[in-house]
Amino acid sequence: MLKPGGNFAVSFSNRWFPEKAIQLWENLHDFERMGLVTEYFIQSGGFDDISTISSRGFPRPHDDNYFPQLRLSDPIYAVIGRTLSG
Repeated sequence: MLKPGGNFAVSFSNRWFPEKAIQLWENLHDFERMGLVTEYFIQSGGFDDISTISSRGFPRPHDDNYFPQLRLSDPIYAVIGRTLSG
């Protein structure tokens, strides 16, 4: 439950597990996934000021198990909306 005017954010990366995702997820590009989550916010009818954020290109920490094979960290995506005031 969110209080009126509160912010709600859904964040995800491009790493996912088929057994935990809806079937459509596999066939979408990363930015289309942001669009799908945005559409969920819109269709719920409970949010305004909906925005998206994509953050990428950050160096992977040297102690990460995937460094140095993958020099950049996984991108992260977020959809943020403010709950309607009532």
